[in-house]
Amino acid sequence: MRKYYQAALAVTAVVSLVSLLIYRHEYNRLRYVLEVFNYFGKPWPRRTENCSNFYRPFAALDAKFDEPIPSWQRLEDDLYVYSAYSINDMEVRAVGLGTVNGVANVQCLVFFENEGKPILGSFRFIPIGSAITSKKAGKYKGYHFVCTHTSNETPTGVTFVTKSNKYLNYAPIFPIKVQPRSGKNSQNRIGMCVMQEASTRPMRPLDMVGFISFHALGRMDNFIVYDSGISNEFNVKLREMAGDFTSPWRFTYTVVPWNFPFTELDPSVIREILEVDCLYRTHNNVGYAVTLAWNEYVILKYHRAMIDLLADFKRSKLAADRYRLKTAVFCTQQADDRRHGNLTLTVLRKTKSDDASVVGEYPVYVHKPHVTLLNTRMYTREIGRDLAVMNRYKYCDNYKDGQGTEDPSILRFAQDIQNSSILRKYLGLYDIDIK
Repeated sequence: MRKYYQAALAVTAVVSLVSLLIYRHEYNRLRYVLEVFNYFGKPWPRRTENCSNFYRPFAALDAKFDEPIPSWQRLEDDLYVYSAYSINDMEVRAVGLGTVNGVANVQCLVFFENEGKPILGSFRFIPIGSAITSKKAGKYKGYHFVCTHTSNETPTGVTFVTKSNKYLNYAPIFPIKVQPRSGKNSQNRIGMCVMQEASTRPMRPLDMVGFISFHALGRMDNFIVYDSGISNEFNVKLREMAGDFTSPWRFTYTVVPWNFPFTELDPSVIREILEVDCLYRTHNNVGYAVTLAWNEYVILKYHRAMIDLLADFKRSKLAADRYRLKTAVFCTQQADDRRHGNLTLTVLRKTKSDDASVVGEYPVYVHKPHVTLLNTRMYTREIGRDLAVMNRYKYCDNYKDGQGTEDPSILRFAQDIQNSSILRKYLGLYDIDIK
């Protein structure tokens, strides 16, 4: 009997030893995993996004929204070109401006990396918007300049000449940005192209940072700024902040020059031309693109992020080629709201919208660039006011004290804006107190 007890004890000891070794091995594996999570989790306190979002800023930077570096260049007195892109095989497209007579005489030449001489292409043009009379230079339009070629090689540059041009050797060569042919990995990103309106210049840097902070909260956070007078210091600071991967914020900030050659064209025409460049620049690098001025805010009524609203449209089979936002105008000469007069940002203190001032205002669209650029007929869906609206803050002619209807929708985000890490960081750089 004693032998059986000894044998049982020996078996028990062996099983216990094996169990201990297995437990120790699993414990060490678990401790290693926890240490890895702890190490990589330290730079991102209080963040609630899933792990996939850790890579989002790096993917966004790969888009290189500043390519090609654009500039309005004169071909002739009535003909200008801004930028050039390749979004289709054997085709180059450029953003141009000119008169009907000037555009009709254009020819195009395409340069390739392995070709010593350019190849003559087939030129056609597509108008942008409608003609507007300029007091100084007659009727001008924006145009898509389309140059078709027969080479299978990747184009690197394009030039446009006219039959009357005597200086062909000095015609500017526009570098071509070859855009991705597919955008599957960018469908959850929104490009925000920002323009400066003449009526609102100069903008306060504080209000500009407020604009960035507000739309970054709604994940419209890939900012492409068309610069026609922003201080270099402001742009440098915002680029530095956008490039800080150890920070809690996630946004990109790209600056491109906007030296538009005329000041007497209708602002809506200028906006249409800029918007077309925005669509080319973001083509297949983002799922959606919207063009706003610094004094315009997209206010979500129910969702926290614009991409979530657009995803709901898609799930509900309400998808469209582009979405139109309804406009609400807030006259800036109105008195500050007494309850919120101590808030830092101007847009949080002006809470009365003026329906009469909306008449004649130009529309704002959220586009699918890869769709709207290539389709002449687009299906447009209007977003209901109960879901989203675009607030435009401007000086109103014939304004009377007290006019307007109370609309505090933006105040839904007031605390989030005031607590925005982007806004607080910027104010901290200049020792400005936030209220």
